[in-house]
Amino acid sequence: MGRQRNSKLVGTVRNIIFYNLHGEYYMRAKPTVVKQTKSSVHSSSNFGKASKICKQIRNLVDPINPAKSDQFLMYRLTGALNKFISWKEKKDTASVVMPKKLPFIYRFQFNDQADLSVIRTIEPVVISTTPGVTEINFAPVIPSQSLHAPTNTANISLKMMLIATNLNDTQTKLLGKSEIEIPFTKETFQIPPIASDAPIQSGDLVMLVATVQYIVNKNGDVEVVKDKKKQPCGITWAAINL
Repeated sequence: MGRQRNSKLVGTVRNIIFYNLHGEYYMRAKPTVVKQTKSSVHSSSNFGKASKICKQIRNLVDPINPAKSDQFLMYRLTGALNKFISWKEKKDTASVVMPKKLPFIYRFQFNDQADLSVIRTIEPVVISTTPGVTEINFAPVIPSQSLHAPTNTANISLKMMLIATNLNDTQTKLLGKSEIEIPFTKETFQIPPIASDAPIQSGDLVMLVATVQYIVNKNGDVEVVKDKKKQPCGITWAAINL
């Protein structure tokens, strides 16, 4: 806003507005009007979807998420979901078959201080879907060799949640959950399958979230390792239900 000198104009000339305010004469530039394109409106809509889904997922996995107090998790997950939604739209348009390892979602880490993806043995090996039932199976593991546990580990707690998100109505639901205590031994251990009879709609984004907790021997007692760098939590499998 600037004061007029040697003039008392009121009105508009091109992009300059002249006006009177309390007996004084001023001038200012017209506000810039930014017209949103269809692309920018659509992009904004997708981001809104991603933000809503992010909140639902975080609320569901909070009980097993060691990094639930991380304020940056919201931004990282929203960003990953937003990129995935845009990527999926392009794939739908091109009629390309969805890959088995969905980008931006598969191996997303809820706790960015520990990488769950290095523990390959807890990723599903067989996913079977029959009418009304979804079952996820795992390969046998040797806990002392394949679960990246500290040497003083007594046992390992594996917590998993199977969740599904409908990308159209942006609703997320829990399909099933499991908590397994795995003894820290050199013997082969079979992780039990996760089965769910909850209905899954065509086009749903289905995800398996897992976290690993180490229970260690310390001073003649046992305790849960609370170091965030040793509490991996992430998405070990994700797929679009066809």
